[in-house]
Amino acid sequence: MIHCDKQFLPEALELEAVVLGALINEAEMMTQIVSILEPEHFSDPTNVAIYRVMRDMYDANEQIDFYTVVNRCKTVEALKQSKIAVLLSGYTQKVGSGAHATKHALIVKEHYIRRKMIEASLRISGMASDQGTDLVEALDTFSQLADQCNDVAAGGTMAKPVAKIVETALKQAENRCSLRQSGQFPGIPTGLSELDRLTGGWHSSQLIVIAARPAMGKTAFMLHLAKSAALFGVPVCIYSLEMADVSLADRLLLSETSIDPDRFRRGELESNEWKQLEEASAILQGLPIYIDDNPTVSMRYIKVRSKLMQKRGKCGMVIVDYLQLADTATDRKNSNREQEIANASRQAKIIAKELGVPVILLSQLSRRVEERVDKMPLLSDLRESGAIEQDADVVGFIYRPAYYKQETIKTLSQGEISTKGVGILSIAKQRDGATGMVLFSHNPSLTKLGDYGQNLDTNPYY
Repeated sequence: MIHCDKQFLPEALELEAVVLGALINEAEMMTQIVSILEPEHFSDPTNVAIYRVMRDMYDANEQIDFYTVVNRCKTVEALKQSKIAVLLSGYTQKVGSGAHATKHALIVKEHYIRRKMIEASLRISGMASDQGTDLVEALDTFSQLADQCNDVAAGGTMAKPVAKIVETALKQAENRCSLRQSGQFPGIPTGLSELDRLTGGWHSSQLIVIAARPAMGKTAFMLHLAKSAALFGVPVCIYSLEMADVSLADRLLLSETSIDPDRFRRGELESNEWKQLEEASAILQGLPIYIDDNPTVSMRYIKVRSKLMQKRGKCGMVIVDYLQLADTATDRKNSNREQEIANASRQAKIIAKELGVPVILLSQLSRRVEERVDKMPLLSDLRESGAIEQDADVVGFIYRPAYYKQETIKTLSQGEISTKGVGILSIAKQRDGATGMVLFSHNPSLTKLGDYGQNLDTNPYY
C-alpha cells in the first residue's frame, strides 16, 4: 500500500478557523453553512468536534453564541484537553463579519474533496499494484470512490420539490400520448405486440424477472427480447452464465434463417443455407448486442462492467441469464442460500436504478410446479427467495403447455386452441400496470419466436 504524508495533503486550517469564528459571531449563518459542510470536511480533528457540537445545537434549535458553544464543547470528550475558550476566542477575532463565510466554507469543502481524491488515488494505486487483488473488486472500488467524490462535489442528492416531480411526470405523460398517437409504445419494444400493449414495453430503471422451469425456452425468449431492443437501437449487454457466447451466436444466426438446427450442428449445410447464414450474419453484426459469457460473475461484476459499457454508449439494457448461476456469495457469516439470492435480487434492482436502464433477470422456478396438476407457474414458485417478487417491477412466467402433453388450451381471446408451437408468457406482477397472459408462437427448435399466429417461416422482424 502506498502512503502519503499528511503534511502534503491539502488543507485550509486558517479558513476552518475563520468559518467557525464567523458562525459563533453570526449564528444565523448556520442555515447556509450546514447545507455546505459536514463535520468530516474539516481537516483538524478539534475543528471537526467543534463544528459537530455547533451543528447539533443548531439541529436542536439551541442558542449559539460564544458562551453556549464553549460550555457545550467542555462536555465533549475529544475537546476536554483543549483550552477551548482561548481557542474559540482566537477564532472569533479572525473575522469582522460573516459576509464571506459561505465562500470560505466552499473552499474548506474543496480541500476536503482534494484530500479524498488523493486518498482514493493512493488506495487504487495500491490495489492495482497488488497482484493478489481481484481485478473486478479493484474496478468496483475505483468506481465507488469516484462516485463518492462526485457526490460530495455535487453536494449529495437533494430531495426534490413535488412541483418539479409533477412537472416531470406530466412531460412523460405527454410523451407517452404522443408516441401512442403515432402508433408507438413509450418503452423498449419486446418484439411481441400483445406484451407491448400490456406493458408499454420495457422502461428505464425497471427490474424485469422472467422465470421458468428448464426446457421452457428462457434463453430463446431472452435472445428474442435482446434482438428486439437492438433493432430499436438500444444497446444490450447480455451476461450469459449458462451458455457460451458462440452458442448464443449460433442461436441468433438460426433465428434469422430457416435452417434446421440439427443439420446446422452436424455441418450438413447446402449452398442456399450458407447464403442464408451470410445474410443473417450481416444483419446481426449491425446490432448493438454485447455478450459476456464469464461463467463466474457476481452482481458487483455485472454492475461494474455495465457502468463501463454505459460510459461508452453501449448499455441501454442489461440481461442476466440466469440469477441462480450468479456468484451470490457474501461476506456475511452464516448467510444461507435464500439470503444470498435475496441480496443478488436487490443488487439487480440497484443496477437498474443506478444505470437508469431496464434489467431483465432470468430465474429458475422451484420443482413445486411439477408436483401440481396445473403446471402454470405462480409467484410462490420463484426459486429460493420471495425477495425476487418484492424487488421486481415485472414478473413473467414462460409456460409451454405442449411440453406437459396438453393438446389444447382455452383462451379468452382465441377460444380453444392447439398448443402446438404455442407458448405463454404469464405476467403475474406488474407494479405500474395490469397482469395477464400473452400468447406467442415458436418453431419446434425454439430458435424463432413471434406473435401468436405469425408465420415464423418468414423473418418476424422485417
